[in-house]
Amino acid sequence: MQVKSYLLEDIKSIKGKYWCYKKPIKSEVDFFKNKYNVPTILANILVNKIKEKDVASYLQPSFKKNLPDPNILRNMDKTIDIVIDIISKKKKIGLLGDYDVDGATSSATIFQYFKEINIDTEVYIPDRAKDGYGISSNSVNFFIKKKIDLLIALDCGSNDVKSIEYAKNNNIEIIVIDHHEIKTPGNPLSIINPKHKKDNSGLDILCTAGLSFLFIIALNRKLRNKNFFTEESEPDLKKLLDIVAIGTICDVVPLKTINRLLVKKGLEVININPNNGIEVLRKKLNLNSKITASDLAYYLGPCINAAGRIGNSKLGFNLLTKDNKELLEGIADKLIFNNKERKTLENLMYEEAKKLTDKNSKNNFIFLASKNWHPGIVGIIASKLVENYNKPAFVISIDNNIATGSVRSLKNIDISKILEKIKEEGYIETGGGHAMAGGFKIKTNMIDKLEDFFKNNYKIFSFKEDNETMVDVITAIDEINISLIEKIEKLEPFGIGNREPKFAIKNIQAIYSRIIGKDNKHISCILEDIYGNKLKAVAFNSTENNISKALLEKKKIHVLGKIKINEWLEKKVLQFLIEDLIIL
Repeated sequence: MQVKSYLLEDIKSIKGKYWCYKKPIKSEVDFFKNKYNVPTILANILVNKIKEKDVASYLQPSFKKNLPDPNILRNMDKTIDIVIDIISKKKKIGLLGDYDVDGATSSATIFQYFKEINIDTEVYIPDRAKDGYGISSNSVNFFIKKKIDLLIALDCGSNDVKSIEYAKNNNIEIIVIDHHEIKTPGNPLSIINPKHKKDNSGLDILCTAGLSFLFIIALNRKLRNKNFFTEESEPDLKKLLDIVAIGTICDVVPLKTINRLLVKKGLEVININPNNGIEVLRKKLNLNSKITASDLAYYLGPCINAAGRIGNSKLGFNLLTKDNKELLEGIADKLIFNNKERKTLENLMYEEAKKLTDKNSKNNFIFLASKNWHPGIVGIIASKLVENYNKPAFVISIDNNIATGSVRSLKNIDISKILEKIKEEGYIETGGGHAMAGGFKIKTNMIDKLEDFFKNNYKIFSFKEDNETMVDVITAIDEINISLIEKIEKLEPFGIGNREPKFAIKNIQAIYSRIIGKDNKHISCILEDIYGNKLKAVAFNSTENNISKALLEKKKIHVLGKIKINEWLEKKVLQFLIEDLIIL
Protein backbone atom coordinates (compact mmCIF):
# COMPACT_ATOMS: atom_id res chain seq x y z
CA MET A 1 0.00 0.00 0.00
CA GLN A 2 1.06 3.59 -0.57
CA VAL A 3 2.66 5.27 2.41
CA LYS A 4 4.42 8.54 2.96
CA SER A 5 7.86 8.08 4.50
CA TYR A 6 9.79 10.83 6.23
CA LEU A 7 12.30 11.33 9.01
CA LEU A 8 10.82 11.86 12.44
CA GLU A 9 13.77 14.11 13.17
CA ASP A 10 16.49 15.14 10.75
CA ILE A 11 19.15 14.38 13.35
CA LYS A 12 20.71 11.14 14.51
CA SER A 13 19.75 9.49 17.76
CA ILE A 14 22.19 8.52 20.52
CA LYS A 15 22.60 5.17 18.73
CA GLY A 16 23.43 6.93 15.48
CA LYS A 17 20.08 6.19 13.83
CA TYR A 18 17.58 8.30 11.93
CA TRP A 19 14.05 7.55 13.08
CA CYS A 20 11.75 6.99 10.13
CA TYR A 21 7.99 6.95 10.28
CA LYS A 22 5.64 5.69 7.59
CA LYS A 23 2.52 7.78 7.80
CA PRO A 24 -0.38 5.66 6.53
CA ILE A 25 -3.02 7.18 4.26
CA LYS A 26 -6.14 7.99 6.30
CA SER A 27 -8.59 6.32 3.89
CA GLU A 28 -6.65 3.04 4.16
CA VAL A 29 -6.60 3.25 7.95
CA ASP A 30 -10.37 3.81 8.00
CA PHE A 31 -10.83 0.84 5.66
CA PHE A 32 -8.86 -1.45 7.98
CA LYS A 33 -10.73 -0.15 11.05
CA ASN A 34 -14.13 -0.85 9.58
CA LYS A 35 -13.42 -4.15 7.81
CA TYR A 36 -11.46 -5.82 10.61
CA ASN A 37 -13.04 -4.05 13.59
CA VAL A 38 -9.74 -2.85 15.07
CA PRO A 39 -8.91 0.44 16.82
CA THR A 40 -7.10 3.24 15.01
CA ILE A 41 -3.69 2.48 16.47
CA LEU A 42 -3.81 -1.15 15.30
CA ALA A 43 -5.10 -0.09 11.89
CA ASN A 44 -2.14 2.29 11.56
CA ILE A 45 0.28 -0.54 12.33
CA LEU A 46 -1.46 -3.08 10.08
CA VAL A 47 -1.53 -0.77 7.04
CA ASN A 48 2.25 -0.55 7.14
CA LYS A 49 2.87 -4.16 8.16
CA ILE A 50 0.50 -6.43 6.24
CA LYS A 51 -0.96 -6.64 2.76
CA GLU A 52 -4.73 -6.32 2.89
CA LYS A 53 -5.29 -9.84 1.54
CA ASP A 54 -3.26 -11.28 4.45
CA VAL A 55 -4.81 -9.36 7.34
CA ALA A 56 -7.52 -11.91 8.20
CA SER A 57 -5.05 -14.81 8.41
CA TYR A 58 -2.62 -12.61 10.35
CA LEU A 59 -5.16 -11.63 13.00
CA GLN A 60 -6.80 -15.06 13.25
CA PRO A 61 -4.56 -17.76 11.76
CA SER A 62 -5.98 -21.28 11.67
CA PHE A 63 -4.66 -24.69 10.69
CA LYS A 64 -7.65 -25.31 8.48
CA LYS A 65 -7.07 -22.20 6.38
CA ASN A 66 -3.36 -21.50 6.69
CA LEU A 67 -1.42 -24.76 7.17
CA PRO A 68 0.12 -25.87 3.84
CA ASP A 69 -0.13 -29.45 2.63
CA PRO A 70 3.08 -31.15 3.81
CA ASN A 71 3.37 -32.98 0.49
CA ILE A 72 4.30 -29.77 -1.33
CA LEU A 73 7.75 -30.32 0.19
CA ARG A 74 10.03 -32.17 -2.21
CA ASN A 75 10.39 -35.86 -1.28
CA MET A 76 7.81 -35.74 1.52
CA ASP A 77 5.55 -38.36 -0.04
CA LYS A 78 8.56 -40.57 -0.89
CA THR A 79 9.91 -40.24 2.67
CA ILE A 80 6.57 -41.17 4.22
CA ASP A 81 6.37 -44.30 2.06
CA ILE A 82 9.86 -45.32 3.21
CA VAL A 83 8.97 -44.86 6.89
CA ILE A 84 5.66 -46.71 6.57
CA ASP A 85 7.46 -49.60 4.88
CA ILE A 86 9.95 -49.73 7.77
CA ILE A 87 7.10 -49.63 10.31
CA SER A 88 5.14 -52.36 8.53
CA LYS A 89 8.20 -54.64 8.46
CA LYS A 90 8.85 -53.90 12.15
CA LYS A 91 12.39 -52.74 11.40
CA LYS A 92 14.24 -50.46 13.81
CA ILE A 93 14.28 -46.66 13.48
CA GLY A 94 16.85 -44.27 14.92
CA LEU A 95 16.68 -40.51 15.43
CA LEU A 96 19.73 -38.25 15.39
CA GLY A 97 19.10 -34.62 16.31
CA ASP A 98 21.54 -31.73 16.42
CA TYR A 99 22.62 -30.60 19.90
CA ASP A 100 20.87 -27.20 19.74
CA VAL A 101 17.24 -26.36 20.57
CA ASP A 102 16.03 -27.01 17.01
CA GLY A 103 17.63 -30.45 17.04
CA ALA A 104 16.30 -31.31 20.50
CA THR A 105 12.74 -30.18 19.71
CA SER A 106 12.73 -31.85 16.27
CA SER A 107 13.87 -35.14 17.79
CA ALA A 108 11.39 -34.83 20.65
CA THR A 109 8.48 -34.09 18.29
CA ILE A 110 9.04 -37.19 16.17
CA PHE A 111 10.00 -39.36 19.16
CA GLN A 112 6.80 -38.43 21.00
CA TYR A 113 4.71 -39.18 17.91
CA PHE A 114 6.35 -42.58 17.44
CA LYS A 115 5.82 -43.27 21.14
CA GLU A 116 2.10 -42.47 20.77
CA ILE A 117 1.77 -45.06 17.99
CA ASN A 118 3.93 -47.62 19.85
CA ILE A 119 7.02 -47.41 17.63
CA ASP A 120 10.23 -47.75 19.65
CA THR A 121 13.15 -45.61 18.51
CA GLU A 122 16.78 -45.17 19.49
CA VAL A 123 17.94 -41.57 19.89
CA TYR A 124 21.41 -40.03 19.70
CA ILE A 125 22.06 -36.36 20.45
CA PRO A 126 25.69 -35.58 19.53
CA ASP A 127 28.16 -34.06 21.97
CA ARG A 128 29.31 -30.69 20.68
CA ALA A 129 32.95 -31.28 21.66
CA LYS A 130 33.33 -35.01 20.96
CA ASP A 131 31.14 -35.38 17.88
CA GLY A 132 30.91 -31.92 16.39
CA TYR A 133 28.06 -30.84 14.16
CA GLY A 134 26.27 -33.31 11.91
CA ILE A 135 26.27 -37.08 11.44
CA SER A 136 29.53 -38.16 13.03
CA SER A 137 31.20 -41.57 12.86
CA ASN A 138 30.50 -41.86 16.60
CA SER A 139 26.79 -41.48 16.02
CA VAL A 140 26.76 -44.00 13.17
CA ASN A 141 28.65 -46.48 15.36
CA PHE A 142 26.01 -46.01 18.07
CA PHE A 143 23.26 -46.95 15.63
CA ILE A 144 25.26 -49.88 14.24
CA LYS A 145 25.44 -51.32 17.77
CA LYS A 146 21.69 -50.76 18.19
CA LYS A 147 21.07 -52.59 14.87
CA ILE A 148 19.14 -49.71 13.38
CA ASP A 149 17.78 -50.14 9.84
CA LEU A 150 16.68 -46.56 9.16
CA LEU A 151 18.15 -43.39 10.63
CA ILE A 152 16.31 -40.06 10.51
CA ALA A 153 18.82 -37.21 10.77
CA LEU A 154 17.27 -33.98 12.07
CA ASP A 155 18.63 -30.44 11.72
CA CYS A 156 21.80 -31.82 10.14
CA GLY A 157 22.91 -34.20 7.41
CA SER A 158 22.41 -32.11 4.28
CA ASN A 159 26.16 -32.01 3.61
CA ASP A 160 27.41 -35.14 5.40
CA VAL A 161 28.73 -37.05 2.39
CA LYS A 162 31.23 -39.33 4.15
CA SER A 163 29.05 -40.17 7.16
CA ILE A 164 26.07 -41.09 4.99
CA GLU A 165 28.28 -43.34 2.90
CA TYR A 166 29.73 -44.92 6.05
CA ALA A 167 26.22 -45.62 7.36
CA LYS A 168 25.17 -47.18 4.05
CA ASN A 169 28.22 -49.42 4.06
CA ASN A 170 27.00 -50.67 7.44
CA ASN A 171 23.44 -51.36 6.23
CA ILE A 172 21.87 -48.22 7.67
CA GLU A 173 19.78 -46.09 5.31
CA ILE A 174 19.43 -42.40 6.15
CA ILE A 175 16.61 -39.91 5.75
CA VAL A 176 17.53 -36.27 6.25
CA ILE A 177 15.09 -33.61 7.49
CA ASP A 178 16.97 -30.33 7.59
CA HIS A 179 16.84 -26.65 6.72
CA HIS A 180 20.53 -25.75 6.36
CA GLU A 181 22.07 -24.60 3.10
CA ILE A 182 23.06 -27.48 0.84
CA LYS A 183 26.64 -27.12 -0.38
CA THR A 184 28.05 -30.65 -0.77
CA PRO A 185 25.05 -33.00 -0.73
CA GLY A 186 25.48 -36.61 0.23
CA ASN A 187 23.37 -39.46 -1.08
CA PRO A 188 20.76 -40.25 1.58
CA LEU A 189 17.77 -42.45 0.82
CA SER A 190 15.67 -39.28 0.92
CA ILE A 191 16.09 -35.66 1.94
CA ILE A 192 13.45 -33.15 2.97
CA ASN A 193 15.05 -29.71 2.83
CA PRO A 194 13.13 -26.70 1.47
CA LYS A 195 16.47 -25.09 0.58
CA HIS A 196 17.13 -27.80 -2.02
CA LYS A 197 17.33 -26.15 -5.44
CA LYS A 198 14.62 -28.48 -6.77
CA ASP A 199 12.21 -27.79 -3.90
CA ASN A 200 9.40 -25.46 -4.99
CA SER A 201 7.38 -25.49 -1.76
CA GLY A 202 8.31 -21.94 -0.72
CA LEU A 203 8.70 -23.22 2.86
CA ASP A 204 12.38 -22.36 3.22
CA ILE A 205 11.63 -20.16 6.26
CA LEU A 206 10.88 -23.27 8.33
CA CYS A 207 13.35 -24.61 10.87
CA THR A 208 13.63 -28.36 11.35
CA ALA A 209 11.11 -28.36 14.23
CA GLY A 210 8.50 -27.00 11.81
CA LEU A 211 9.52 -29.48 9.11
CA SER A 212 9.28 -32.31 11.64
CA PHE A 213 5.73 -31.27 12.51
CA LEU A 214 4.76 -31.32 8.82
CA PHE A 215 6.44 -34.73 8.57
CA ILE A 216 4.29 -36.24 11.33
CA ILE A 217 1.16 -34.65 9.82
CA ALA A 218 1.91 -36.33 6.49
CA LEU A 219 2.83 -39.63 8.16
CA ASN A 220 -0.27 -39.61 10.35
CA ARG A 221 -2.52 -38.88 7.37
CA LYS A 222 -1.10 -41.76 5.34
CA LEU A 223 -1.31 -44.15 8.28
CA ARG A 224 -4.94 -43.15 8.72
CA ASN A 225 -5.64 -43.82 5.04
CA LYS A 226 -4.06 -47.25 5.46
CA ASN A 227 -6.39 -47.97 8.42
CA PHE A 228 -3.49 -48.07 10.87
CA PHE A 229 -5.67 -46.61 13.61
CA THR A 230 -8.34 -49.29 13.68
CA GLU A 231 -6.66 -50.75 16.76
CA GLU A 232 -4.38 -47.85 17.75
CA SER A 233 -5.90 -44.55 18.87
CA GLU A 234 -4.96 -41.65 16.59
CA PRO A 235 -2.64 -39.15 18.32
CA ASP A 236 -3.60 -35.52 18.84
CA LEU A 237 -0.78 -33.83 16.92
CA LYS A 238 -1.59 -30.37 18.25
CA LYS A 239 -0.37 -31.47 21.69
CA LEU A 240 3.18 -31.38 20.27
CA LEU A 241 2.99 -27.75 19.18
CA ASP A 242 4.49 -26.38 22.38
CA ILE A 243 7.70 -28.29 21.57
CA VAL A 244 7.58 -27.06 17.96
CA ALA A 245 7.07 -23.46 19.11
CA ILE A 246 10.21 -23.51 21.27
CA GLY A 247 12.31 -24.84 18.39
CA THR A 248 10.89 -22.26 15.98
CA ILE A 249 11.45 -19.29 18.29
CA CYS A 250 14.94 -20.33 19.38
CA ASP A 251 16.21 -21.04 15.87
CA VAL A 252 15.39 -17.39 15.06
CA VAL A 253 13.54 -18.08 11.80
CA PRO A 254 11.16 -15.41 10.46
CA LEU A 255 7.85 -15.33 12.34
CA LYS A 256 5.83 -15.09 9.16
CA THR A 257 3.00 -17.21 7.73
CA ILE A 258 3.47 -20.85 8.81
CA ASN A 259 6.11 -20.10 11.47
CA ARG A 260 3.87 -17.53 13.12
CA LEU A 261 0.96 -19.99 12.98
CA LEU A 262 3.02 -22.75 14.64
CA VAL A 263 4.25 -20.46 17.40
CA LYS A 264 0.86 -18.86 18.05
CA LYS A 265 -0.83 -22.24 18.37
CA GLY A 266 2.11 -23.63 20.35
CA LEU A 267 1.82 -20.83 22.88
CA GLU A 268 -1.84 -21.71 23.33
CA VAL A 269 -0.82 -25.28 24.20
CA ILE A 270 1.88 -24.11 26.63
CA ASN A 271 -0.59 -21.90 28.46
CA ILE A 272 -3.36 -24.52 28.65
CA ASN A 273 -1.94 -28.06 28.65
CA PRO A 274 1.85 -28.04 28.25
CA ASN A 275 4.37 -30.81 27.85
CA ASN A 276 5.30 -32.23 31.29
CA GLY A 277 8.93 -31.16 31.07
CA ILE A 278 8.09 -27.67 29.86
CA GLU A 279 5.67 -27.24 32.76
CA VAL A 280 8.30 -28.34 35.31
CA LEU A 281 10.92 -26.00 33.82
CA ARG A 282 8.42 -23.15 33.70
CA LYS A 283 7.65 -23.50 37.41
CA LYS A 284 11.33 -23.80 38.32
CA LEU A 285 11.94 -20.50 36.48
CA ASN A 286 8.99 -18.84 38.26
CA LEU A 287 7.26 -18.02 34.98
CA ASN A 288 3.83 -17.68 36.51
CA SER A 289 2.26 -15.25 34.06
CA LYS A 290 1.00 -16.07 30.58
CA ILE A 291 3.93 -17.46 28.56
CA THR A 292 4.91 -15.35 25.54
CA ALA A 293 7.34 -15.79 22.66
CA SER A 294 9.85 -13.71 24.66
CA ASP A 295 9.69 -16.23 27.50
CA LEU A 296 10.56 -19.00 25.05
CA ALA A 297 13.43 -16.97 23.62
CA TYR A 298 14.95 -15.66 26.86
CA TYR A 299 14.10 -18.21 29.57
CA LEU A 300 12.89 -21.65 28.51
CA GLY A 301 14.86 -21.95 25.27
CA PRO A 302 18.28 -20.99 26.66
CA CYS A 303 17.94 -23.59 29.45
CA ILE A 304 17.21 -26.33 26.92
CA ASN A 305 20.03 -25.05 24.71
CA ALA A 306 22.51 -24.94 27.61
CA ALA A 307 22.64 -28.75 27.62
CA GLY A 308 24.12 -28.78 24.14
CA ARG A 309 26.56 -26.00 24.97
CA ILE A 310 28.22 -27.03 28.23
CA GLY A 311 26.32 -29.98 29.72
CA ASN A 312 24.96 -33.39 28.78
CA SER A 313 23.68 -32.77 25.27
CA LYS A 314 20.73 -35.15 25.66
CA LEU A 315 19.23 -33.36 28.68
CA GLY A 316 17.14 -30.97 26.59
CA PHE A 317 15.66 -33.87 24.63
CA ASN A 318 15.07 -35.81 27.86
CA LEU A 319 13.20 -32.88 29.40
CA LEU A 320 10.76 -32.91 26.47
CA THR A 321 10.21 -36.68 26.38
CA LYS A 322 10.24 -38.07 29.93
CA ASP A 323 7.12 -38.43 32.08
CA ASN A 324 8.32 -39.03 35.63
CA LYS A 325 7.94 -35.77 37.57
CA GLU A 326 10.80 -36.44 40.00
CA LEU A 327 13.12 -37.25 37.09
CA LEU A 328 11.97 -34.14 35.21
CA GLU A 329 12.64 -31.91 38.21
CA GLY A 330 16.19 -33.24 38.38
CA ILE A 331 16.68 -32.61 34.66
CA ALA A 332 15.25 -29.09 34.96
CA ASP A 333 17.59 -28.31 37.86
CA LYS A 334 20.58 -29.45 35.81
CA LEU A 335 19.49 -27.38 32.82
CA ILE A 336 19.03 -24.26 34.95
CA PHE A 337 22.43 -24.83 36.57
CA ASN A 338 24.04 -25.32 33.13
CA ASN A 339 22.44 -22.10 31.92
CA LYS A 340 23.74 -20.15 34.93
CA GLU A 341 27.19 -21.62 34.34
CA ARG A 342 26.89 -20.66 30.68
CA LYS A 343 26.03 -17.07 31.64
CA THR A 344 29.05 -16.84 33.96
CA LEU A 345 31.42 -18.17 31.30
CA GLU A 346 29.77 -15.93 28.73
CA ASN A 347 30.35 -12.79 30.81
CA LEU A 348 34.01 -13.63 31.41
CA MET A 349 34.61 -14.51 27.77
CA TYR A 350 32.80 -11.44 26.49
CA GLU A 351 34.79 -9.02 28.62
CA GLU A 352 38.01 -10.55 27.29
CA ALA A 353 36.65 -10.52 23.72
CA LYS A 354 35.73 -6.82 23.98
CA LYS A 355 39.25 -5.88 25.06
CA LEU A 356 40.74 -7.83 22.15
CA THR A 357 38.26 -6.28 19.71
CA ASP A 358 39.05 -2.74 20.84
CA LYS A 359 42.74 -3.38 20.13
CA ASN A 360 41.94 -4.21 16.48
CA SER A 361 39.15 -1.72 15.89
CA LYS A 362 40.45 -0.68 12.44
CA ASN A 363 39.34 -3.92 10.76
CA ASN A 364 35.85 -4.15 9.23
CA PHE A 365 35.52 -7.63 10.73
CA ILE A 366 36.23 -9.22 14.13
CA PHE A 367 38.54 -12.23 14.34
CA LEU A 368 39.39 -13.64 17.78
CA ALA A 369 40.87 -16.90 19.04
CA SER A 370 41.72 -18.17 22.52
CA LYS A 371 42.62 -21.37 24.35
CA ASN A 372 40.58 -20.15 27.34
CA TRP A 373 37.19 -20.07 25.63
CA HIS A 374 34.54 -22.78 25.82
CA PRO A 375 33.57 -24.05 22.34
CA GLY A 376 29.90 -24.16 23.31
CA ILE A 377 29.76 -20.42 23.96
CA VAL A 378 31.75 -18.90 21.10
CA GLY A 379 28.57 -18.47 19.05
CA ILE A 380 26.94 -16.39 21.78
CA ILE A 381 30.06 -14.22 22.05
CA ALA A 382 30.10 -13.72 18.28
CA SER A 383 26.44 -12.63 18.37
CA LYS A 384 27.07 -10.07 21.12
CA LEU A 385 30.10 -8.67 19.29
CA VAL A 386 28.08 -8.22 16.10
CA GLU A 387 25.34 -6.47 18.06
CA ASN A 388 27.73 -4.04 19.73
CA TYR A 389 30.29 -3.44 16.99
CA ASN A 390 28.14 -3.90 13.86
CA LYS A 391 30.78 -6.09 12.20
CA PRO A 392 30.87 -9.78 11.22
CA ALA A 393 32.53 -11.72 14.05
CA PHE A 394 34.60 -14.91 13.98
CA VAL A 395 35.23 -16.33 17.46
CA ILE A 396 37.43 -19.42 17.87
CA SER A 397 38.04 -21.83 20.76
CA ILE A 398 41.45 -23.52 20.48
CA ASP A 399 41.88 -27.10 21.72
CA ASN A 400 45.24 -28.64 20.83
CA ASN A 401 45.58 -29.03 17.05
CA ILE A 402 41.94 -28.45 16.10
CA ALA A 403 39.93 -25.32 16.91
CA THR A 404 36.17 -24.77 16.88
CA GLY A 405 34.86 -21.52 15.47
CA SER A 406 31.52 -19.74 15.26
CA VAL A 407 30.69 -16.79 13.07
CA ARG A 408 27.80 -14.34 13.12
CA SER A 409 27.10 -11.79 10.43
CA LEU A 410 24.99 -8.80 9.41
CA LYS A 411 21.98 -9.06 7.16
CA ASN A 412 23.96 -7.48 4.30
CA ILE A 413 26.73 -10.13 4.31
CA ASP A 414 26.01 -13.80 3.49
CA ILE A 415 28.37 -15.67 5.78
CA SER A 416 27.53 -19.09 4.29
CA LYS A 417 29.18 -18.01 1.01
CA ILE A 418 32.29 -16.81 2.86
CA LEU A 419 32.55 -20.13 4.73
CA GLU A 420 32.20 -21.99 1.45
CA LYS A 421 35.01 -19.93 -0.08
CA ILE A 422 37.48 -20.40 2.80
CA LYS A 423 36.68 -24.10 2.81
CA GLU A 424 37.47 -24.33 -0.91
CA GLU A 425 40.69 -22.37 -0.31
CA GLY A 426 41.72 -24.91 2.33
CA TYR A 427 41.72 -22.62 5.36
CA ILE A 428 39.10 -24.59 7.30
CA GLU A 429 38.46 -28.33 7.60
CA THR A 430 34.68 -28.21 7.73
CA GLY A 431 32.12 -25.43 7.88
CA GLY A 432 28.70 -24.23 6.92
CA GLY A 433 25.55 -22.53 8.09
CA HIS A 434 23.04 -19.83 7.19
CA ALA A 435 23.47 -16.37 5.68
CA MET A 436 23.66 -14.88 9.18
CA ALA A 437 25.43 -17.60 11.19
CA GLY A 438 27.72 -20.58 10.84
CA GLY A 439 30.32 -22.81 12.42
CA PHE A 440 33.60 -24.33 11.34
CA LYS A 441 36.57 -26.49 12.34
CA ILE A 442 40.06 -25.22 11.66
CA LYS A 443 43.57 -26.55 12.29
CA THR A 444 45.34 -24.41 14.87
CA ASN A 445 48.24 -23.69 12.52
CA MET A 446 45.80 -22.20 9.98
CA ILE A 447 44.22 -19.60 12.30
CA ASP A 448 46.76 -16.83 11.60
CA LYS A 449 46.69 -17.63 7.88
CA LEU A 450 42.92 -17.29 7.81
CA GLU A 451 43.10 -13.93 9.59
CA ASP A 452 45.67 -12.73 7.05
CA PHE A 453 43.37 -13.90 4.25
CA PHE A 454 40.54 -11.79 5.67
CA LYS A 455 42.82 -8.77 6.05
CA ASN A 456 43.92 -9.08 2.42
CA ASN A 457 40.34 -9.60 1.25
CA TYR A 458 38.58 -7.17 3.59
CA LYS A 459 36.20 -6.04 0.84
CA ILE A 460 34.16 -9.23 1.25
CA PHE A 461 32.90 -7.69 4.49
CA SER A 462 31.92 -4.35 2.94
CA PHE A 463 28.30 -3.28 3.04
CA LYS A 464 26.11 -0.19 3.17
CA GLU A 465 25.29 0.48 6.80
CA ASP A 466 21.62 0.65 7.74
CA ASN A 467 21.29 3.81 9.83
CA GLU A 468 17.50 3.98 9.99
CA THR A 469 15.07 2.76 12.65
CA MET A 470 11.42 2.40 11.75
CA VAL A 471 8.88 3.91 14.14
CA ASP A 472 5.45 2.28 14.06
CA VAL A 473 3.49 4.71 16.23
CA ILE A 474 4.03 8.29 17.36
CA THR A 475 2.07 8.61 20.59
CA ALA A 476 1.79 10.59 23.82
CA ILE A 477 1.98 9.49 27.46
CA ASP A 478 -1.73 10.04 28.06
CA GLU A 479 -2.58 7.70 25.14
CA ILE A 480 -0.70 4.75 26.66
CA ASN A 481 -2.84 2.47 28.81
CA ILE A 482 -3.38 -1.19 29.61
CA SER A 483 -6.24 -1.43 27.10
CA LEU A 484 -3.87 -0.29 24.32
CA ILE A 485 -1.28 -2.91 25.26
CA GLU A 486 -3.91 -5.65 25.31
CA LYS A 487 -4.92 -4.64 21.78
CA ILE A 488 -1.29 -4.75 20.65
CA GLU A 489 -1.10 -8.31 21.97
CA LYS A 490 -3.37 -9.34 19.07
CA LEU A 491 -0.32 -8.92 16.84
CA GLU A 492 1.75 -11.45 18.82
CA PRO A 493 3.83 -13.59 18.71
CA PHE A 494 6.66 -11.16 18.01
CA GLY A 495 10.09 -12.02 16.69
CA ILE A 496 12.22 -11.90 13.56
CA GLY A 497 9.92 -11.12 10.62
CA ASN A 498 7.13 -9.91 12.90
CA ARG A 499 8.84 -7.40 15.13
CA GLU A 500 7.13 -5.84 18.09
CA PRO A 501 5.82 -2.32 17.33
CA LYS A 502 8.11 0.54 18.27
CA PHE A 503 6.57 3.66 19.85
CA ALA A 504 8.02 7.17 19.85
CA ILE A 505 7.08 9.72 22.52
CA LYS A 506 8.17 13.29 21.81
CA ASN A 507 9.20 16.20 24.01
CA ILE A 508 9.57 14.59 27.43
CA GLN A 509 12.20 14.21 30.14
CA ALA A 510 13.10 11.88 32.98
CA ILE A 511 12.10 13.72 36.15
CA TYR A 512 13.47 10.88 38.28
CA SER A 513 16.05 8.20 37.44
CA ARG A 514 18.29 5.74 39.23
CA ILE A 515 20.66 2.88 38.45
CA ILE A 516 19.24 -0.59 39.19
CA GLY A 517 20.08 -4.28 38.80
CA LYS A 518 22.58 -6.64 40.41
CA ASP A 519 25.28 -5.49 38.01
CA ASN A 520 24.18 -1.83 38.00
CA LYS A 521 23.57 -1.98 34.25
CA HIS A 522 20.02 -0.63 34.01
CA ILE A 523 18.24 2.68 34.51
CA SER A 524 14.78 3.00 36.05
CA CYS A 525 13.06 6.33 35.56
CA ILE A 526 9.82 8.27 35.39
CA LEU A 527 9.11 10.12 32.15
CA GLU A 528 7.01 13.30 32.15
CA ASP A 529 5.61 15.38 29.30
CA ILE A 530 4.89 19.13 29.22
CA TYR A 531 1.37 18.52 30.53
CA GLY A 532 2.53 16.68 33.65
CA ASN A 533 1.56 13.20 32.45
CA LYS A 534 3.92 10.54 33.84
CA LEU A 535 5.02 7.07 32.73
CA LYS A 536 7.35 4.53 34.36
CA ALA A 537 10.22 3.45 32.12
CA VAL A 538 13.38 1.36 32.12
CA ALA A 539 16.46 1.34 29.91
CA PHE A 540 18.16 -2.05 30.08
CA ASN A 541 21.94 -2.43 29.70
CA SER A 542 22.31 1.32 29.30
CA THR A 543 24.80 2.37 31.98
CA GLU A 544 27.68 1.87 29.54
CA ASN A 545 26.25 4.23 26.91
CA ASN A 546 24.92 7.76 26.60
CA ILE A 547 21.28 6.76 27.14
CA SER A 548 21.87 6.52 30.87
CA LYS A 549 23.69 9.85 30.92
CA ALA A 550 20.79 11.66 29.24
CA LEU A 551 18.27 10.11 31.63
CA LEU A 552 20.32 10.75 34.76
CA GLU A 553 20.97 14.37 33.71
CA LYS A 554 17.24 14.90 33.00
CA LYS A 555 17.76 16.06 29.40
CA LYS A 556 14.82 17.04 27.18
CA ILE A 557 14.36 14.10 24.84
CA HIS A 558 12.31 12.08 22.37
CA VAL A 559 12.25 8.39 23.35
CA LEU A 560 11.80 5.26 21.26
CA GLY A 561 10.84 1.85 22.60
CA LYS A 562 8.13 -0.66 23.45
CA ILE A 563 5.25 -0.58 25.88
CA LYS A 564 4.68 -3.44 28.32
CA ILE A 565 2.59 -4.53 31.25
CA ASN A 566 4.83 -5.34 34.21
CA GLU A 567 3.02 -7.72 36.55
CA TRP A 568 4.21 -7.57 40.16
CA LEU A 569 2.37 -8.99 43.18
CA GLU A 570 -0.72 -9.52 41.02
CA LYS A 571 -0.74 -5.84 40.00
CA LYS A 572 -0.46 -4.64 36.41
CA VAL A 573 1.81 -1.64 35.92
CA LEU A 574 2.49 0.19 32.66
CA GLN A 575 6.13 0.36 31.66
CA PHE A 576 7.97 1.85 28.70
CA LEU A 577 11.13 0.01 27.59
CA ILE A 578 13.54 2.63 26.27
CA GLU A 579 15.66 1.48 23.32
CA ASP A 580 16.93 4.77 21.93
CA LEU A 581 16.53 8.51 22.37
CA ILE A 582 17.16 11.85 20.72
CA ILE A 583 18.48 14.69 22.86
CA LEU A 584 16.75 17.99 22.09
